[in-house]
Amino acid sequence: MRKILSVFIALLVIFFFILPAPALAENEFSTSYDVTYDINKEGLAQVTQKISLKNLTDRYYASNFTLTIGSTTVVEASAYNESGAMETYVENKGNKTVMTVKFNQQIAGLDKTQTFTLKFKSKDFAQPTGKIWEVNLPKIPEASNIDKYNLALLVPLSFGDPTSISPLPKSQSTPLDKLQFSFTKEQLEQSGVSISFGTSQVFDFNIKYKLANTSLFPVTASLSLPPDTQYQDVVINQLHPQPLNVTIDEDGNYLAWYRIPGNSKKTVLATGTAQLYIKPKSKQPLILTAQQIQELTKTDQYWEKDNPAIAATLSEIFKKETPKTTRDKIKLIYRFVVDTLKYDTQRINDPNFDRLGAVTALNNPTSTVCMEFTDLFIALSRAAGVPARELDGYAYSQNKNLRPLSLSRDLLHAWPEYYDEKSGWVMVDPTWENTSGGVDYFNKFDLNHFVLAKKGFSSTGPFVSDDVGVSISEGQFVTNPKVEVAVDLPEAIWAGFSASVPIRVLNQGNLAQSPQSLIINSQGIENLGPSSVELGVIPPFGSTTYKINLKTPFVWQSFDSLVEVKVAGQTISKKVTVKPFFLFYPFPYVFGGLITVIAGIYFMTLVIHLRQKSVKLSAPGK
Repeated sequence: MRKILSVFIALLVIFFFILPAPALAENEFSTSYDVTYDINKEGLAQVTQKISLKNLTDRYYASNFTLTIGSTTVVEASAYNESGAMETYVENKGNKTVMTVKFNQQIAGLDKTQTFTLKFKSKDFAQPTGKIWEVNLPKIPEASNIDKYNLALLVPLSFGDPTSISPLPKSQSTPLDKLQFSFTKEQLEQSGVSISFGTSQVFDFNIKYKLANTSLFPVTASLSLPPDTQYQDVVINQLHPQPLNVTIDEDGNYLAWYRIPGNSKKTVLATGTAQLYIKPKSKQPLILTAQQIQELTKTDQYWEKDNPAIAATLSEIFKKETPKTTRDKIKLIYRFVVDTLKYDTQRINDPNFDRLGAVTALNNPTSTVCMEFTDLFIALSRAAGVPARELDGYAYSQNKNLRPLSLSRDLLHAWPEYYDEKSGWVMVDPTWENTSGGVDYFNKFDLNHFVLAKKGFSSTGPFVSDDVGVSISEGQFVTNPKVEVAVDLPEAIWAGFSASVPIRVLNQGNLAQSPQSLIINSQGIENLGPSSVELGVIPPFGSTTYKINLKTPFVWQSFDSLVEVKVAGQTISKKVTVKPFFLFYPFPYVFGGLITVIAGIYFMTLVIHLRQKSVKLSAPGK
């Protein structure tokens, strides 16, 4: 008599086998899939899966089919075959939905095939974000006996032309009012499908920072403003109160500096707009110096890359194959982090949960959040000699179960980026690939990750506020460049003496001022320094000061001169009078005093001489 086996064939978001029987049992069946995602103008996907289950033995037959989908909004699930409707059960389990189909006939016997169709709808595969659409379909996890898997994706023409597709479709067509993309099993084994319709996204933001000084003495403290990166531009329309200055740290963060009196608090409000890009702004990757590479591959408090556990794990990751390129190394590390750690939705409910760090996350893989995914990725990357750092920021998510935000009580998230010699800094998100069931966040990124701070030289700084409000902008990304130049040149300088002249360049606009040349011209006056100086980036509300030293070669010169300063498209001209040194107002007094001293010395010498001569004349015998 044949044995009866209830076969549960599941796919993490898209089909993989989970069998309660011994592992050998999954080899008793093979499957083939023809899957269609038909997305309407509102982003609702009608998913149709034609599934064929083939019996490879006469010892078992399948009575049930279970499909696990990385979605929490599955509706209208149904199944049928040539015999009619099939009983279908739907159950939500965390960030997944489990659908079970009960077969209405057995497929007993060698090479017998059960073919049926499963349908359902979900809003979790296509998301509108402002003026763009993003479609994300997960990959096929590693599973045996999937003979065939074909996927067709249909999207409305109203989405516009795709600006980014990964992987490239096997074919593309335009049936009726739809765009259709076709993908094969081989493609989906490597990565999921990610398509963007739109090249940029605009967010409005407001951030509140709370600074406190508990000491008796005043201190100077800094806070991190949203920086420009290769994938985003930022304008800061308001920063209240205005800071002492805004500077740039080693990671490229914009640091606003404030003086806080003793035993007091200060609240700072920053508002502005950010524009995100799907492709890097520059085709030339940033080149790191040897010193930067050393700093960005060092061990740190939460990135314990020299720990023996990290070294042993890295050896295990590279055990099967020796990666030749940076991307090959990172791909293996990324896959390990995604497949090993498990996102702990319960842990984030504790408002006081502690950051674990890479090693503790490795030892407690089932109790991690986005920070631990990031820390472990960075530690392993640095152990492999690849510079890596942490990005903290806002990530737009319509479904926080699939794409959680857990760095703080508000909408903050953490993800890493690594440095590649060919591509520069590359962002990845192992957390979201894990929680979304395999959506590809390695080969292609999105327009939902807005960076608030970069942490590479330290795993603990700079300070990032958790009081953040971000919304899709209804307006345009408007820049307002404004640079003020102040040349503190006196009306007159004295010939032959050096005069130090500070030149202050203040950025009063709402965006960072790109590097500029500061050019100094002077007529008849020698500039003791270079005539052209390269100024670095000046953040909004930031300033930089450069000093020049002017001098004439002779002390008796007298003439009018013009000092000209050119920077940021502005020319500042100032007239200066060169006066001879003898007109220097203390000079007559000094000269008179000197003459008096000399005359006094001469008179005293003369008196002494006359006295000595008188003594000789009056001596006896003379």
